[in-house]
Amino acid sequence: MVNYLIFLILTSGGTMQNIKYPETGIVNVVDTLFGITIPDPYRWLENFNDPQVKKWVEAQNALTRSILDSLPERKKLEAELEKILTKVSLSSPFVRGNKYFFYRRTGRENHAVLYMSEGKFDPNNARVIIDPNKFSKDGTVAMDWLYPSLDGRYLAYGKSKSGSENSTLYILDVETRKHLKDTIPDTKWTSLAWLPDNSGFYYARNTGGDKFLPRIYFHKLGTPWEEDEYIYGEELGPTEIPAIKVSRDGKYLFLSISRGWTQNDLYFRRIGVDKDWKPIAVGLDGTFRVKVYRDTLYILTNYKAPRYRLLKMAVNNPDIEKADEIIPEGEGVLQSFSFARGKLLYTVKENTYTRFFIARRDGKTEYEVKTPVKGSLWFSIVDYDSPEIYYTFSSYFYPSSIYRMDVNTREKELIYRRPVDFDVNEYTQEFVFYESKDGIRVPMYILHKKEFKLDGSHPALLTGYGGFGLGISPYFAEGYIPWLKRGGVVAIAGIRGGNEYGEEWHKEGMRDKKQNVFDDFIAAAEYLISKGYTNPEKLAISGGSNGGLLVGAVLTQRPDLFRAVFCAVPLLDMLRYHKFGVAHIWIPEYGNPDNPEDFKYLFAYSPYHHVEPDKVYPSVFFYTAESDGRVHPMHAMKMAAKMQNMVKTKGPILLYVEPKAGHGAGKPLKKRIQTITDQYIYLMWQLGMVEGM
Repeated sequence: MVNYLIFLILTSGGTMQNIKYPETGIVNVVDTLFGITIPDPYRWLENFNDPQVKKWVEAQNALTRSILDSLPERKKLEAELEKILTKVSLSSPFVRGNKYFFYRRTGRENHAVLYMSEGKFDPNNARVIIDPNKFSKDGTVAMDWLYPSLDGRYLAYGKSKSGSENSTLYILDVETRKHLKDTIPDTKWTSLAWLPDNSGFYYARNTGGDKFLPRIYFHKLGTPWEEDEYIYGEELGPTEIPAIKVSRDGKYLFLSISRGWTQNDLYFRRIGVDKDWKPIAVGLDGTFRVKVYRDTLYILTNYKAPRYRLLKMAVNNPDIEKADEIIPEGEGVLQSFSFARGKLLYTVKENTYTRFFIARRDGKTEYEVKTPVKGSLWFSIVDYDSPEIYYTFSSYFYPSSIYRMDVNTREKELIYRRPVDFDVNEYTQEFVFYESKDGIRVPMYILHKKEFKLDGSHPALLTGYGGFGLGISPYFAEGYIPWLKRGGVVAIAGIRGGNEYGEEWHKEGMRDKKQNVFDDFIAAAEYLISKGYTNPEKLAISGGSNGGLLVGAVLTQRPDLFRAVFCAVPLLDMLRYHKFGVAHIWIPEYGNPDNPEDFKYLFAYSPYHHVEPDKVYPSVFFYTAESDGRVHPMHAMKMAAKMQNMVKTKGPILLYVEPKAGHGAGKPLKKRIQTITDQYIYLMWQLGMVEGM
């Protein structure tokens, strides 16, 4: 095997040195799928436990670390990011009974700590309830999720190691501050519903090992988990996901069966009364989220309304087709709702930013909660009958701020604002629309210094996601400051596949329409170049997970547009993605490669299968993690091997497989700082943004 790509790089001493990729073996593996012959010479890298694979990964990691750790100004950049990420952070409270729970992280703590104050939200007089920093010395054991009982007496929470998210459930008695003997394994991504008397709870347990096959069980406190009563799930297919929840008043239990991110069935039953599940919405083309207020069901749905509407119906007559529509579908996307002192609260996403309204329970709006600028807002309530609420607001250059508000008097009080040590007035955000390949108008934010000339000379970073109904919203951009202050541009594109304009926007970027996502992103790059923000030799792109698939596809389709790519925890082999870990649950979003019709469009864009020897590609830094239970590291490993050994590039192809880390959840602060520093120093190096580089 010949590794013919050799690069000259700067060492920390400023001299030039040759680097060579680790040797990578080739195994003659060929598949014939639906009449098409497909070679896969790096399939041996899929076996992460193979000693030869581990040796290869160690060599790749050593090479990448030797380069990134020696780059000039790395330590300075790391110090800048550490200063940003170690600031005090505070969350809004979530309230159960008279207990106000919230998270706070100070200084260099690897994880946020759970606190509680009683009677009111009082961060200055609260006590520590759970400190995940004490789970392990190196911070690699994290708290994955948390479910308080309805009165706040007990906390069920999950812990896992090394970012695996393979949780074990524990129960803490908040009053005695002691753990119960009850523990339950295999509670990855669980849903959980406490009984109102705290005698037990319903929950989802993964029965599929590395695969994700959750089933609903009932656990009685004080009994072994092996004796838990099976409730539901064996009849479901591998891509159908059951979840359980309890109403805030403790009267009703809800069962949802999701089929991907576009449809779910919804059932309920009265706790202690009903044995059978009563249907609310079954077999309908839409998603359904429910709350109960005074024995009335309120349902947020995109059924017959792609931008969502709010329905209500009596619990004794749960017929979706006969429900009263209290908030009809509008121009914006109806996102969330709840109740406070008998009033209806709801948020609307309008051109990516949030509007927050207070209304009567019949849906008639009383007033809008004004925000300082256009940004993003999340709210939480104290109790359905309390007028007190909390909301968090931020925008790209408006720091995250928590407010307490009375929905009756409209009085509000600033509780917390994230500290800022840079001048927000030096920067600006533009909100633009550009045309994609098919003429669709796509929104994009562009961030840069106010003193800025459109001369095409600026280094630019373009990012996006485009999938699973997850869209962009303006959030505090402090993490971009090291890039922006060096004269860089940051662009965030609201491409199809997200929720910017409702479910239709999502569906236009999934399955056989996934190419729309890539076309939107390519058009964003072309816009930045044509308008003079940057040029192809100064343009970098980044994306993670589904966003890693995005940049992987785009770098193979239009390599001429980009100088550098940061591709994190990506999906790249779209013909085999469903064979690893939990990825089979994404078949409703991407399609099934074993189906001949789905195979056609998956093969048409699968990045790993479109690396061509006669093209020149941008430099790429592939980042993945050894404990990633969502996207197997084989994607990044195989793609890096192929590009290192088959093609010419504008710069090095680097791979880093992070030890004791996963897809990103639960990652300790010190590892987060290293990963972000790696990303920025690599891109700054390739785009010539740092002196001496």
